Amino acid sequence: MLLAIRSKVQGWIAWAIVIALIIPFALWGIDQYATGDRIVVVAEVNDERISATEFMQVYNTQRIRLRQQFGDMYDQVVEDEELREQVLDSLITSELIRQWAHANRVVITDAQLAAVIQGADVFYDENGVFSQRIYQDLLARNGFTPATFERDQRNFLLETQFQNLMASSTPVFPFEKQALLELQTQTRHIDYVRVDQRVFNKEADITDEQIAQFYTANEDDFMLPERVSLEYVTLSLDDLAKDIDVTERQVADYFELNQRLFAVPEQRRASHILLSDQGEDTLAKLSELQQRLADGEDFAALAQAYSQDPGSARQGGDLDFFEAGMMVDEFDRAVFDLEMGQVSEPILTEFGYHLIKLTDIKAMQMPSLDDIRDDVVQQVRLEQAERVYFEMLEDMTQIAFEQPDSLEPIITQLNLQVATTTMVERSGGSDEVTSRRNVMEAAFSEDVLQQRLNSAPVEIGPNKTVVVRIAEHQPSRLQPLSEVRDDIERQLVREFSIARSAERAKSLLTQVRDGVAVETLIGEGVEWHPVGWISRENQQILPQITAAAFAAAKPRDNQPTWNKVQLVTGDSVLVRVNEIGRSEQADDATLRNQLARILQETYQTAEVESLMASLRLDAKIEKRSNYLSLR
Repeated sequence: MLLAIRSKVQGWIAWAIVIALIIPFALWGIDQYATGDRIVVVAEVNDERISATEFMQVYNTQRIRLRQQFGDMYDQVVEDEELREQVLDSLITSELIRQWAHANRVVITDAQLAAVIQGADVFYDENGVFSQRIYQDLLARNGFTPATFERDQRNFLLETQFQNLMASSTPVFPFEKQALLELQTQTRHIDYVRVDQRVFNKEADITDEQIAQFYTANEDDFMLPERVSLEYVTLSLDDLAKDIDVTERQVADYFELNQRLFAVPEQRRASHILLSDQGEDTLAKLSELQQRLADGEDFAALAQAYSQDPGSARQGGDLDFFEAGMMVDEFDRAVFDLEMGQVSEPILTEFGYHLIKLTDIKAMQMPSLDDIRDDVVQQVRLEQAERVYFEMLEDMTQIAFEQPDSLEPIITQLNLQVATTTMVERSGGSDEVTSRRNVMEAAFSEDVLQQRLNSAPVEIGPNKTVVVRIAEHQPSRLQPLSEVRDDIERQLVREFSIARSAERAKSLLTQVRDGVAVETLIGEGVEWHPVGWISRENQQILPQITAAAFAAAKPRDNQPTWNKVQLVTGDSVLVRVNEIGRSEQADDATLRNQLARILQETYQTAEVESLMASLRLDAKIEKRSNYLSLR
């Protein structure tokens, strides 16, 4: 064919073709043809590029993690645009830290990186030694190359070092710790007056003119959003499984091959003594407790006396039975390495130091077929239904695409039932179908909403898929005044009553500050509530009243102080503070240390955030909108 073209394309035609080929090469270069598209950039930070590849790696990792965390609730909980924004911001932050580190000559050496990687026990072989083969295999199974993994680990260590450097420059002084302790453990003796706004409802005289003015000024509040009702068909693996008959031979064979799937795993029962602090005093206390246990003292009695785990200390440290993997890793490994009755060495976890005693073991149990026949039958049905499900899903996809004007062909050919939803807004409804964000996105797409076509199949759960189309569509509209008049009148009455309640409370506050006895002011809608001593964490009164009580000035010269607050109900409250005290917790060393740690962490976080804000302010940052649509 090429020879034929060569023989026929002569003269000016050949030159025209040559010129047509030369122009692209001259403008873009041969390299464009050889290497394909250039790197796609989603952001630039001080002229340093963040690529789409980097973005998608982090985005996909986060999406998978969140799907595992939330399961079927993922679509209801996670906003994709918000997730993409967070991922891009995290990459920008990482790049700013990398640039800061480069400017300040902060580096992660190869030796530091190697020590961290080789210290990760997930890469150890059966002899507890780092294995290069396991390292490479594990990275490959998770979509990493050694180069990309080590780059990510280096960046992570750099960010950690950045935070540690900032943390080391934020001292907490003893007087600050003491001030926080005194604030946290302060108590106040209070009473309060509540002015009920509802008693003023009868005074409200709302005119037609006020209602019309409110309607005109707030038209956006009376817009009914666009709504749709959907027709849909559902293909479900569970529904298909119900109609599948299985034989006794199939059940017996499945059980024989999959017995361990139905086994009840080994469970262990343990007790522990937790010391949440991690200082030298704690290590000394642990040594003392170990010696007392060695001398024969009862573990449960020591746990009751010394454990700082409020949930188990009263039960002598007992944690009941649990399976492997249910506790934090360090604790879990320790328990399943112990012999019956043995007490562990001190185990450090994120909660503190633990002494753990293994008190009981339930061995793995292998049930008989008769015990679990129904479960086995269900598994056989599901296994057989799975093949049918995916065949029907392929047919459903093809029919929905080739005959998009109706659900009838899908219903007829696949013998499925049609159902209809109630009217729902773009944000979705509460049923299984319309509560899914991906379903509502499909329903309000141009093809489905404007062209009135079937959607593509949409997954609404594991092995459960729907195809939807519009049954009814109601455009957005402004409700007429006649429909909302009563609602507006109630709103105006409420606003009037709340304002009158606030005025009454202000007047009462002036009187009590002038020395008028509170008791003489009590009347209709004005209630007196003696309370007594409260702490900041009390459950006796509403949080708003507690906040107002602790925001009031301290009493002086035996004279109470007052504060005013408006509740979310619209009622106004006058809080009287009679006296200041301190709780018994003020002398609690554990609380003192916890508050000191919180203060330190707060300062450190503020320091890091302040520097990051400064780096962002001084940086030239350009975000490109393509990160919102990358797939």
